[in-house]
Amino acid sequence: MAGMLCPVARVYCRCTDSREGDVAQQARAVATRNAIVEAAAAEFIEHGFAGASIADIAQRAGATKGAMYFHFRSKDLLAQAVIDRQRELNDELQDKFASSDLSALAILVSMVHALGDLMRDDVVALAAMRLAVEVPEGGDDRGPTYDAWAAPTSAVISHAIAQGDVRDTIDPEVLSRFLVAAFTGVQTASFASTRLEDLMDRLHEMWTVLLPGIVAPGREHVIPDILQRA
Repeated sequence: MAGMLCPVARVYCRCTDSREGDVAQQARAVATRNAIVEAAAAEFIEHGFAGASIADIAQRAGATKGAMYFHFRSKDLLAQAVIDRQRELNDELQDKFASSDLSALAILVSMVHALGDLMRDDVVALAAMRLAVEVPEGGDDRGPTYDAWAAPTSAVISHAIAQGDVRDTIDPEVLSRFLVAAFTGVQTASFASTRLEDLMDRLHEMWTVLLPGIVAPGREHVIPDILQRA
């Protein structure tokens, strides 16, 4: 009869509606999880790991406590989610420079400045850096956040030495650890004094002091161009 669906058609419609409902539900779950992670990042920035509360994070995210505990059963897991997201951002940033045709020394300086931009523009990246300098209860440090930059930075320094721009007496791993620590100190001081408004100026000052000490003799002329490019 006209206007009636056969049994097969009715089953197909129900299956299609079910799949569409599942997709929509999954999308809402992802959106809720992302909102919670960003809210947690904002709370960690403002109050630190110890001072942030699950209730305040839920309120900022516009999520119920049930939704909070569905996605994250503890504040430690929330902190780990923030750090994991920052690692993804780090990987994206490093991939961007992997295909660059700049010299290795220029890449080194530009990567640090790009990380500074990331700290200013992305609440999750900034929160992860703050978590990295805190030691939550239980003594679980956040060293892997630093390790994510130490190895690729060391590799770039090795290339810069091979290209003749950096002194061959410098140990890439030592300089890498120093740069990671220096960046952490600069961004921490900038956050405390200006909420990162002067971060890029402070990074420029850092390189202005550092580059003359690591650039190979006879290659000093590359410094102004590298600083300007960054």
